[in-house]
Amino acid sequence: MPTQTTTSKPAYLGLLNAISLAESSAGVYLKAWADATPDEELACTLRLVAARETSHGETFCRRIAELGYDLKHKADPEADKRLAKYANPKVCDLDKLPSRSEEGEDPFQAIKDGLAKGEYDPMTANMLSWYIAEEYDSGARLREAYDCVRAKANGGHAKMNGASAIAGPSGDAEAIMACMTAGFARLEKSLEKLAKAIK
Repeated sequence: MPTQTTTSKPAYLGLLNAISLAESSAGVYLKAWADATPDEELACTLRLVAARETSHGETFCRRIAELGYDLKHKADPEADKRLAKYANPKVCDLDKLPSRSEEGEDPFQAIKDGLAKGEYDPMTANMLSWYIAEEYDSGARLREAYDCVRAKANGGHAKMNGASAIAGPSGDAEAIMACMTAGFARLEKSLEKLAKAIK
């Protein structure tokens, strides 16, 4: 039953649930990868982002509780296998990198439009704004770190594009937005995509 915080079930409850699950999952995989890699620069970035992702997962879970509901967990039968890969120091970092993807529309645009229209309660709106800002920064940090890994593997130097280095969301954000646009009933597929991409 909802508490006095809200009089009816928020339409965006599924979004908060998706964010919490996706971020918590990303935090686990990134931390495991950080502990396994011999590349200290990469490990530093992975630990920073993993800490952020874990924090996001906990924060949105708490917000769901504040609204009077419980987090709905989704089973991932591939979780153990996936974690074993990222935690395995014998698997090189290059093989753990996500594939490069073409830049597209801002996957946070739907949330930002909702914020502009006042579709979220004030506390949730503040959290979403903070979350989006950190995701942009985390995405930029990870892309730079991944470029360095690729450059080292090729015996060269990382080539950074200024625009792409400072803008764009991380993979978990894309999964969450895919969930929004496709409907919350397809949450499982979005989270599966996130887990495979590891940002």
